[in-house]
Amino acid sequence: MTSAWLLGTASLMATTVAALLLFLYLWRAPRLADAWQSPEGRLAYARHQRRLTVSVGLLAAWLVVQGVAVIVL
Repeated sequence: MTSAWLLGTASLMATTVAALLLFLYLWRAPRLADAWQSPEGRLAYARHQRRLTVSVGLLAAWLVVQGVAVIVL
């Protein structure tokens, strides 16, 4: 095991944990904009929030797959 491999693995794990935490926050985030936006604004905000959650979830899933591959291989 080289130090480069160890640093790469540690940085991958840190990035994976950060992406998972961000995904959990976005998934369970309070809908703060519901109280003060117009109906069109609420619809746009909900669509944006949903797309952002899906994209961060896909990123987190990909990082988990890479982490498993690093551990297994």
